[in-house]
Amino acid sequence: MTTQLSRYHGKARSIKKRVMSDRIVSDQTPGSIRLLCTDFDGTLFDHTSSPCIPMELLKHIAELQRQGCLWVVNTGREKDYLLESLTPHGNGVQPDYLATVERELHYLQRGQYEPVIAWNNHVEQVHEALFLEHRDLLNEIGEWIKSNFDAQVYADPFSPVCLIANSVNDALAIKKKVIDMIDPTGPLAWVCNDIYARFSHSAIHKGSVLAEVARRHSIAPNQIVAAGDHFNDLPMLKCQYAQHLIVPSNGMQEVIEAVSREKGFVASSPAGAGLMQGLSRLDSLGYRATQ
Repeated sequence: MTTQLSRYHGKARSIKKRVMSDRIVSDQTPGSIRLLCTDFDGTLFDHTSSPCIPMELLKHIAELQRQGCLWVVNTGREKDYLLESLTPHGNGVQPDYLATVERELHYLQRGQYEPVIAWNNHVEQVHEALFLEHRDLLNEIGEWIKSNFDAQVYADPFSPVCLIANSVNDALAIKKKVIDMIDPTGPLAWVCNDIYARFSHSAIHKGSVLAEVARRHSIAPNQIVAAGDHFNDLPMLKCQYAQHLIVPSNGMQEVIEAVSREKGFVASSPAGAGLMQGLSRLDSLGYRATQ
């Protein structure tokens, strides 16, 4: 997979550079924040709160964007499902990029989100080959879940086995068995978020998608903020991708521990309020968006 990504990046460098958003970010100051990457559910957005996204947070993100910082929402949701929640609650503040289903990229162009075609085609081809190679094992896993749990198991365009479990405990039990059935060092990954799960390539995840956005704009990890709360956020909550990490208080214990090991910020407030705490802390330490 490393060879495949290197091959992709080699091709990408040979393609004439295009403008990926209305802003070109060029400042290379190490102390600047040039890219903000946020998970959606449980980090930016909380459907149990009113408003679902704190107005103070939206204003802060809008100001970061005004100063030249790019914003990417990095989620397990599909694009249309994400926009169903983001658009009515975003108060007109729009991310520069949407990273959806932990693999696809879309960039904002004249008010609409357009696919990053080269990257999306690449990850689609990688997953087609992966799922074909492991077809028998994937079928076996799907049948095992159906036989042992009252859960929704189905295929969609992104994974031949997708899960909606009846409870978080069921989802965790299924996760344990699935990991036992696959090679944990191999290319298959069982990507979980709450009661939801799907298969993916182990080298294509929220971290690698974040890295692709950073590569397109020549942004270094010390200029990137990443925030997340759940299992599927763990790959991007590493200093190799972003050196300013935030987890809200509602984060999974494993996520809180991982961010703590990376010397990130663990908020005392949940979801968007916790994200705002982390951004305010960076502000107080003198980190600023690109001027």
